[in-house]
Amino acid sequence: MGFSAAERPDCFADLNLDQVVHAVAGDDAVVAGYFHAGVRDVRDVEARQAVFRDLDDPAVAEPVRRFTATAARTRRRLGMLRRMTHQPQAGWWFVDVVLDWSAAVVALSRGLDAAGSAGLRGLRADLAEWVGHGEFPAVRERAADLLRRLGEVRYDLLLKQDRVTVAEHDPTSPGDFADRVLATFARFRRDPAEPPQPPPDLGLDEVEAAVLDLVARLHPELFADLAAFHDRHRDLPDLLPPDLDRLDAELRFHLAYLDHLAPLRAAGIPTCFPRVSATDKAFLARGAVDLALAAQLVERGQPVVGNDLELSGAERVLVVSGPNQGGKTTLSRTFGQLYHLAALGCPVPGHEVRLSLADRVFTHYPRAESSDSVASKLEEELVRMRDILDRATPRSVVVLNEVFTSTTGDDARALSLTVLDALTRLDVPCLWVSFLDELSRAGPTTVSMVSTLDDHGARTYRVVRKPADGYADAVAVAEKHGLTRARILARVRR
Repeated sequence: MGFSAAERPDCFADLNLDQVVHAVAGDDAVVAGYFHAGVRDVRDVEARQAVFRDLDDPAVAEPVRRFTATAARTRRRLGMLRRMTHQPQAGWWFVDVVLDWSAAVVALSRGLDAAGSAGLRGLRADLAEWVGHGEFPAVRERAADLLRRLGEVRYDLLLKQDRVTVAEHDPTSPGDFADRVLATFARFRRDPAEPPQPPPDLGLDEVEAAVLDLVARLHPELFADLAAFHDRHRDLPDLLPPDLDRLDAELRFHLAYLDHLAPLRAAGIPTCFPRVSATDKAFLARGAVDLALAAQLVERGQPVVGNDLELSGAERVLVVSGPNQGGKTTLSRTFGQLYHLAALGCPVPGHEVRLSLADRVFTHYPRAESSDSVASKLEEELVRMRDILDRATPRSVVVLNEVFTSTTGDDARALSLTVLDALTRLDVPCLWVSFLDELSRAGPTTVSMVSTLDDHGARTYRVVRKPADGYADAVAVAEKHGLTRARILARVRR
């Protein structure tokens, strides 16, 4: 396993992948970074899919979740230890950290017995070798012995006015008074429904630290051993398997993504593992949905509409037309998301998905005009389109949404046909939302899809494969100039 680091792709905002990443990763920048770059080898994609399948099994996921939780706790506690100046306290804490962390590594090694993927089976074997040989078992045993010895320490705490004295424990003394004190005041106690919990990793106040210093003087050999153990194994170098940080980050990424899918699956939205090819550019998606929109709709309890898309043989470009607000832009985002998430090895929403492994997804969506820009909107669109065509490779994917709407119909046709010719020569899969119906009839590489209305004229949000009806251009012009039936009636009724 291994995700390459990269900057956030330009397509993220257009495809709403930034919303997906925020929902999955939250404030975890490391996990968020895993979404930025896919892999370049189909075998790596399949290996990651196998890990996702393993982690869908609660028997595998449970020890992995415990491990990532302990890793986060260990990082936090080590950070606190580095700032701690009271050495007896730091040494005692460190022993507890060592035992907590080593137990998590051992539990992970044993908990992966149910894993079937080569990645997790290899991890299980590596961890089993690690925890059974070398310094790991010896360090863990020394930590356990120190904790046992610390637990055997007994001392008498003598209080007289504002003076505190620590003395060797007198075995002839009446014993611990704690039980007697608690019994005496038991009738005044009111137990809350949930007893208050102390803050995690609670440290010592000044009095407690001073008492521990006095105890350390009574047991100099034990606390000298404690300090030596802390100094020798500081930051756990002997207990960290190779590439531990990356392992922990990758497991967090997988678990967080599966957690994001869980409510969608519970709502009945199917998910699948895409079949990815390095050579075949055919594309198939059954019941595919926009992951970002689906999560929002499920949260609001609203229905989610899936769509089918297909490119086969020489077909490369899906030209989507139809009435506005009918699901065209959502379909374009779905198309781009599928390619990007498939390259990460992620399961995707849909009954079935087959596609090629993309090196990058390029998008061109409408942008708001900037008052600071000296360029016209058309010029800005042309510059962005030129940049896409210059950078795209035959392994890229392109998603275009309502380009060249700022110019005349004739110019838009001429420019669009020029871009379509360039995309055809690049041989890239593309989804193009356009009001120009004739693009879908430009040649054997193009396919028409149309957003549909029901018998009452209401939008169904289903986009189907069929010839364009010829009204998309007229509707776009009417909407641009406020000449739709709804706009005219609104003006008449004023």
